[in-house]
Amino acid sequence: MEDSHVVRAEFDGAVVVTPIGAFDIASVDLLRDSLVAALAEHTHTVLDLGQTTFMDSLALGAVAGAAKRAKTAGGWLRLVNPQPTVRKVLSITALDTVLGLYDTVEQALEHRDGSQAEG
Repeated sequence: MEDSHVVRAEFDGAVVVTPIGAFDIASVDLLRDSLVAALAEHTHTVLDLGQTTFMDSLALGAVAGAAKRAKTAGGWLRLVNPQPTVRKVLSITALDTVLGLYDTVEQALEHRDGSQAEG
């Protein structure tokens, strides 16, 4: 079983949250708490999904909730570089188009002052 964890770093005035491993009922609190903590520091947050191997509906709900919290605070949450399995669930749920999906952290930050990515 994977040891899921979350790495957080500041990058160019935003927070980059990188969930590593699988996020499901057993680890969703870690993901949710990490996103809440990041948004408490910055309203602009990038969720780097390059090392996230799985997200269940609870994890997707945590991401959607964090995005709503960011928007309410005048910021955003953007998604970066999901692995194919995660990209598929983001596409099915349309979170990729609602939040904006980028290939790199740098691309997500370039659109900092603009609207969400169009789908």
